[in-house]
Amino acid sequence: ASNKPIQRLWLQSMTQSAIRDGFAQLRSDPDMRPLADAAVCRSESDWLIGINGTRAMTAFNSKEGGFYKTTVGRVQTPTLAVLVEREQRIRGFVPRDYWEVHGEFKAAAGNYAGRWFDPEFKKDEDGEKKPERLWEQARADAIVAACLGKPGIATEETKPTTQLSPLLFDLTSLQREANGSFGFSARTTLSLAQALYEKHKVLTYPRTDARALPEDYMP
Repeated sequence: ASNKPIQRLWLQSMTQSAIRDGFAQLRSDPDMRPLADAAVCRSESDWLIGINGTRAMTAFNSKEGGFYKTTVGRVQTPTLAVLVEREQRIRGFVPRDYWEVHGEFKAAAGNYAGRWFDPEFKKDEDGEKKPERLWEQARADAIVAACLGKPGIATEETKPTTQLSPLLFDLTSLQREANGSFGFSARTTLSLAQALYEKHKVLTYPRTDARALPEDYMP
């Protein structure tokens, strides 16, 4: 092994100014070592989980004859587990009756509709629970009896808010927006984005997931 000092070039884009800045600010090898360790970890996981797991599951599913390739992966498998868990919850769903209290309120400006909700509601593991749902009819009847024909006070509170400008499109969000606004398929949007990138140079590389431009791209 060499004992010579090592410096690393770190680039976020391939513009001339970014390359010059990268060479002017080379990073030390110890600073970049965690990235190398992470890459080794991913590689070993692919071997240990992906290759061995795929061979094991394929052999298990093919033990009675035939060849049934069953892939396993460090990303694919936990993602599939999330989908399976959700599907099991859907299949195991048991409908339950609940009640909501709706009312019509009269005011000087006219009538308006309202709905009761529990101001002290807190979420828990039961996803069917919502602040406007009542699970006992007697409680719903009691709320109706307490409010029916009674005067009330309505207040309105407004607060100024600020909102940052939205992020740039990545390919997925661009395809979603184009489909909702123009009915374009994902393939059509990809073809248009690729053409605008290659022929007209009005888009950055459309296949990246980045939603922000490096500082050297900013005007």
